[in-house]
Amino acid sequence: MRRFLAGAKAAGRLAAVDPAEPVKAVLRRLGLAGDGGISNGAIVLFGRDPQRYFQNCIIRIGRFKRADIIVGDHEIGGNLFHQFEEGERIIKQYLSVRYDISEEAMQESFRRREVWDYPLQAIREALLNALIHRDYFNNTVQTQVKIFDDNIRFHNPGHLPEGVTIDMILKEHYSYHRNPKVADIFYRAGLVERYGSGVERIITAFRDAGMPAPAFASTPLGFTLTMRKDLLSEGVIREMGLNERQILAVNHLKTQGSITNSGYQSLTGVSATTALKELKALVDLGILERKAPSRKKTQYVLRENRS
Repeated sequence: MRRFLAGAKAAGRLAAVDPAEPVKAVLRRLGLAGDGGISNGAIVLFGRDPQRYFQNCIIRIGRFKRADIIVGDHEIGGNLFHQFEEGERIIKQYLSVRYDISEEAMQESFRRREVWDYPLQAIREALLNALIHRDYFNNTVQTQVKIFDDNIRFHNPGHLPEGVTIDMILKEHYSYHRNPKVADIFYRAGLVERYGSGVERIITAFRDAGMPAPAFASTPLGFTLTMRKDLLSEGVIREMGLNERQILAVNHLKTQGSITNSGYQSLTGVSATTALKELKALVDLGILERKAPSRKKTQYVLRENRS
């Protein structure tokens, strides 16, 4: 609690609290306690053992080589602040990081820049979203994070409410909170913004990194977010012998999804014959695949399952 209060004060989102003020009085001020006692929100946010009352209020993180081969298994309990911090730490231990020492990176920060398999901001937002939107009364499913060689899947109990669709939450500035008190406390702690969607920030983080867009799915069993690793980073494709035009096209496809022969011509300034030759080379390398049979309207997309 004291750590939260210090963070909220530093973020400018909560007035200073007298250290001698009783915890219950602070909870009352935060809307987490009343005449009937403390709320469920207070228990999961600040309790020492929330699992005593909400047995599936945990995060399960697994590292998988295949769907049936688990090489790491972690169960995180405690309150939500602990789950967030420990969840991020465990996920990071299964990711790779490289260091960008390019002139541009050094000019920006005067130091080497860490480049992780996935944008860390997106990982944090995914964890926070899971805690904010989790169905705490569902005692059959835990929040699960499954880390594979080429993707991470965040699965949360609690389907979207009636009338809310995936398209709605993907729209800019759409905001929905299943547990508004949890969202409010995370906001005051400086971990999330009150307005705008965490989903929007996840998408932006991947777009800014030039990585494949994350995928979202909602079923009666819960909500799933899938992040895919960039298996075609610029370093990798340069080692494959691609020319600058082909590299430009691959990076274009990561955000735009598809390209045609005429689109390749417009993007790179080459003739139709050269475009066809270079696109065919990308297909032969297993980087692209053709999506339509008509030669004039053939669309090229990044090939799935390239690992």
